[in-house]
Amino acid sequence: MAADTWGQEIDTPVEFIYASDVPSRVRELLEEAITAATVEWGNFGPTEYWVAGIDVTAAEELADQYCTRWDDRGKMNKSECLQNEHTAKFLPEQAAAVATAIETGRATSNAGRNGNRNWGVHMFSSSYPLGFAGLLGIPFADDQTVAFHEYFHAVQHAYIFTKNRDTRDELMGPMWWSEGTAEYMAQVTSQSLRESGAITASDWNPLRDRFQWKMEDVQEWLQSNPGQTANSIEYGPEQNVGYSYGTWAIAYLSDKFGEGLLLGNFYPKLNDLGWEGAFIDTYGMSSSDFIYEFNQFVSLPISEQLLILP
Repeated sequence: MAADTWGQEIDTPVEFIYASDVPSRVRELLEEAITAATVEWGNFGPTEYWVAGIDVTAAEELADQYCTRWDDRGKMNKSECLQNEHTAKFLPEQAAAVATAIETGRATSNAGRNGNRNWGVHMFSSSYPLGFAGLLGIPFADDQTVAFHEYFHAVQHAYIFTKNRDTRDELMGPMWWSEGTAEYMAQVTSQSLRESGAITASDWNPLRDRFQWKMEDVQEWLQSNPGQTANSIEYGPEQNVGYSYGTWAIAYLSDKFGEGLLLGNFYPKLNDLGWEGAFIDTYGMSSSDFIYEFNQFVSLPISEQLLILP
């Protein structure tokens, strides 16, 4: 392995490793999206992106390649990797799940950042991108947004230097923040790049429609959970509502203070000031005061809320 370049922008492009059944057009569209994200937000690396197809045997071979790579690098035992490592199990599981989805017509997708700070690599694994493959009526734009969302997690982690997992989780902030920033930046940035022609155009519902759906999810949840606030949602069965709440929270902050502060001030200050300290330094209020203010906004009619969108 090369020297630890964590937190640095590098020239080496993201490395994509595919199952053998992933066609060239899917590869081109995914690489276009991720590369565009690195141009927009910085090429933090090294970064690896492992992508399954729909053939389980091909995905198992990809998992074997993954475990062989990290065994050769002296980071884990191959046999233990194949049995226990998340990515090695994720790839064939997702191939089977997506194959079933295609047969039944019920779309499914899954992608995540599984990188290990101790290894000095931003690492992602992804199921077969059905939109890029032209299947089940899913637009390219959907998969483009997923790619941007996932890469933004690499950007977030690049500003956190400790190797202690608990401390890293604390610095990432609450779920509404970590996922909301990734989703807001993915939605807005990929939309802008499609409109400018920087990435492949795709028919999709307008940005305002997509944000309206997110707020409808939040408001329906609040009606079903009286006395609770959506910022308390954790990863689990209700996490999609937490993602939607967080996306709107970042939209609110961006409208009030400017989108540029997120990467211009918050993340550069995060490692030194901590999550709460960086939030106060950036937005001039505590996160609890912000949540109180934002929850008043959440109660407004959606027609008023949509006016703050870029």
